[in-house]
Amino acid sequence: MSLAQSGIVGGWIDRDADPCGDFFAYACGNFVKTAQIPPDRSSWGAIQIVVKENEDFMHEVLEQAAKQPGSKIGDYYAACMDETGIEKAGIAPIQPLLDEVGKVKDAATAAKAVIALQVADYSPFFNLSQQQDYGDATQVIASIDQSGLGLPDRKYYLENKGSMEKTRKVYREHMVRMFELLDKKDAKARADRAYALEERLAKKQQDDVVRRDPHQIYHPTTVDKLGAPWTDLFEKLSLPKTTKANVNDPAYYVEIATILKTEKVATIKDYLVWQILHESADELGKAWVDENFVMKKELQGVKELPPRWRRCVHHVDGELGELLGQSYVQARFAGESKARAVELTKTVLAAMGVELDQLAWMDQPTREAAKKKLGKMAYLVGYPDKWREYTFDVSRSEFAKNVRSAELFEMHRQLAKIGKPVDRFDWLMTPPTVNAYYEPTMNELALPAGQLQPPFYGATFHPAVNFGDTGGGTIGHEMTHGFDDEGKEFDADGNMKDWWSKATKDKFLEATKCIQDQYAQYEAVPGVHLDGKLTSGENIADNGGVKLAYEAYKAYREHHPEVPRTVEGYSDDQLYYLSYAQSWCDKETPQSLETMAHTNPHSPPKWRVNGVIVNQPGFGPAFKCSAGTAMNPGKTCGVW
Repeated sequence: MSLAQSGIVGGWIDRDADPCGDFFAYACGNFVKTAQIPPDRSSWGAIQIVVKENEDFMHEVLEQAAKQPGSKIGDYYAACMDETGIEKAGIAPIQPLLDEVGKVKDAATAAKAVIALQVADYSPFFNLSQQQDYGDATQVIASIDQSGLGLPDRKYYLENKGSMEKTRKVYREHMVRMFELLDKKDAKARADRAYALEERLAKKQQDDVVRRDPHQIYHPTTVDKLGAPWTDLFEKLSLPKTTKANVNDPAYYVEIATILKTEKVATIKDYLVWQILHESADELGKAWVDENFVMKKELQGVKELPPRWRRCVHHVDGELGELLGQSYVQARFAGESKARAVELTKTVLAAMGVELDQLAWMDQPTREAAKKKLGKMAYLVGYPDKWREYTFDVSRSEFAKNVRSAELFEMHRQLAKIGKPVDRFDWLMTPPTVNAYYEPTMNELALPAGQLQPPFYGATFHPAVNFGDTGGGTIGHEMTHGFDDEGKEFDADGNMKDWWSKATKDKFLEATKCIQDQYAQYEAVPGVHLDGKLTSGENIADNGGVKLAYEAYKAYREHHPEVPRTVEGYSDDQLYYLSYAQSWCDKETPQSLETMAHTNPHSPPKWRVNGVIVNQPGFGPAFKCSAGTAMNPGKTCGVW
């Protein structure tokens, strides 16, 4: 077996770098030196390579489907590609909503306009959806959550870290130009008023660290107790007044009511118009799309607008994903692919069971509850057993109408779950998605087929590579979320319940603080540090997943003596850590890295490698790193 056949990309390794000094530089050094970020992307790496392969495949499928009128995915794609028709439509697709906002004269008509936008699946002030009931995970209830900001996070309105002040300036100038596209009259004044209301909302919204505590975002009530005019919204959506609902933050909800009663009518109208423009721009003509792209350049460092076909592929994947995904699965995840991935999942889950028996900081009552949770942890692999049906009409000539139809279909599909038992087999990602997730209220992890592709996973790869990348970086990572700072708040059935003893919880919090302090020392870009608290859950999952999958691989190896112990001079233990690191080989724009540091619960790729490696007990022996070297520092942090 060669290194390439094993699943390791030898050309990405910088053999001049010291693996004990900077493992990311060793595993990915040559990739970083030679990779060029495409001008229409904010990063280029292992993930983006697979994403592009998937996009290219779906592009071919959709081009062929578009040649056959009557194909739902083909018609949707054709309408998206019809730029002439989109230009001809102008702002007609959003004019009815703009007219509705134009009727606002007082608090009552303002509330009526907000309801009209919510019914049309826009989210001014708040977002209405469904969620599992934290108190009874078998049931689905209504959810009213904070929303309505145009910048990525409330801190962009309130803080001056890094380039935030510059980003605010770019955003405010962008708002003016968007209003000018609608009507040049008073554009700056309208943009200023809309921004002022967003800033007011930002001051009242919860920050992301607070929201990591599910107790802070669970305040159940019933719709009838919300009072008018919000009961009217539920009535228009055919939801009974006795429906149970969770208001994530009652104080914020009170602020919305106060704004509608006391804020100047002009300010509310301009804010609502801005919400329509901001959410709809990409469905309109070129001038709107180009102006909307200004913020992507600012926040992500993307130099060029992606080609139209790629944007349309993402639309079809997002809005008809399980229909388009059937072709993807047939071509890219057929045969024994699912069975092999299921077997790998079971092996990593078993390693967690062994870990629970040996974990020194967990007392016996908590250990038994944890084992029960692990035993009930479900997993979805590859694709749904039953494909979703999309029962809305698709036009071959009206792109914006298709987008609205798709979004309304999905909104009503979600709202229809309220008051009913939970469907544990409803996927949150489409099959071609290069990602995975763990849902604590389901106690369930999901691994789409898009993530189970080379270089992350291959049927003929060396087992150490599959365990290191997919086993640790994906399966082990998602599984560990069941026991991270958020996951520990939910029991085996997905109910929010305190199932940890105080002594165990105190030791867990101590171990978690070590992780938080470690990552808070890292910089995303010079002068901008990671938020150790915001990223702690993902960092715990990264560290735990890699450690557990390594134990799973060792157990697998004992029962498979035929596994090669060396490949081109690399031991299988070294292959394990190399495969994990190479899954994060990546080059990002500085803008993307900074935005990630401010808003993303995940650490940047470099620190998802080095921040994990320094805590792995098996790494030092594998690469013969002396104690006290950067990657084998001696003092380590560990939760799982």
